[in-house]
Amino acid sequence: MNSMNPAARRVASARENPFVVQRTDALPFDFRDTPFANINEFFEHVAGAGFRGAIVGKHGQGKTTLLCDLHSLMKKRDQDCELIFVPSDRSEQKAVIQNLIDRGCDGAVLLIDGLERVPFFARHHLVSSSKQFAGFIATTHFRGRLRTLVHCQSSPETLVGILQSLGTANENLVSRALDLWANHRGNVRSVLRDLYDLRAEGSI
Repeated sequence: MNSMNPAARRVASARENPFVVQRTDALPFDFRDTPFANINEFFEHVAGAGFRGAIVGKHGQGKTTLLCDLHSLMKKRDQDCELIFVPSDRSEQKAVIQNLIDRGCDGAVLLIDGLERVPFFARHHLVSSSKQFAGFIATTHFRGRLRTLVHCQSSPETLVGILQSLGTANENLVSRALDLWANHRGNVRSVLRDLYDLRAEGSI
């Protein structure tokens, strides 16, 4: 006999699904697995590094979230900065890279999401050119020529904190989420996508 709560089996619309991307993307970066207590402490660390360095980590570990939070804080402080997402399509990258160099030469601190997507020689040229910019902060999957500002790595505690923020941290769902976290090797973004699908079909 299936003892699952009938309410849990009800198919959820996108609007009522707690794992809809508009809600998960709005969550701030969780600093519990870093040396910093909050975004202000991280900002001071970045400022001390001359607004230059890398946010390093694997897929789904919070790099983009942290970069976006940093960008928001810098804008509030009236700093000239620009957040750029590097496209996966290499045919689109040339124009993006040229825009980066132009904005950097104009005095903006550049915040780049996905530096690893830029081909090696173009990446080498961009990082070399950035020495004259007011700042150059990039997310990337691997250590490179840029100083590592922070290494993003999720933990079960991080995931549980996210579920609590979403109001979904009941015992059964946490257990399911932790299994997914292990299966996805810590990729929290993939876990949240799976939870969205499971809630949408009424499985959780």
